[in-house]
Amino acid sequence: MKQIEHEGIVIKSLNNQTTVRIVSQSACASCHAKSACTAADLQEKLIEVETNEIYSPGQQVMLTGNQELGLKAAWWAYVLPVALVLITLILSFAITQNENVSGLLALLILVPYFIIIKLAGSILKKKFAFRIKSINE
Repeated sequence: MKQIEHEGIVIKSLNNQTTVRIVSQSACASCHAKSACTAADLQEKLIEVETNEIYSPGQQVMLTGNQELGLKAAWWAYVLPVALVLITLILSFAITQNENVSGLLALLILVPYFIIIKLAGSILKKKFAFRIKSINE
């Protein structure tokens, strides 16, 4: 199984919770011509990881996770909501023959979906977890 790896720096570590800052970049962000291009994308993210160890702030670490989890996360965050909107739009238009009502219902279907996702947050957080390991310098 392939692994996703991100190098990061520990921001804080309390009890069994460690916060790590990683820099996420698109492929063009490492290009030598990025200063002349407006497409370069560089973004900092804070990742919370459950750990058994205490890490010191500023320590370099490696976050690892299964590549399969990235695909599952994309499914829950992007594919399923779009499918729900399209299915609701098609079904509601077939029933009502009213574009305005169909469009409104298609958008409103996302409200209960994201409420359920929010309520299931603790379960999803455990399922989509990174592991952390020290980088020996």
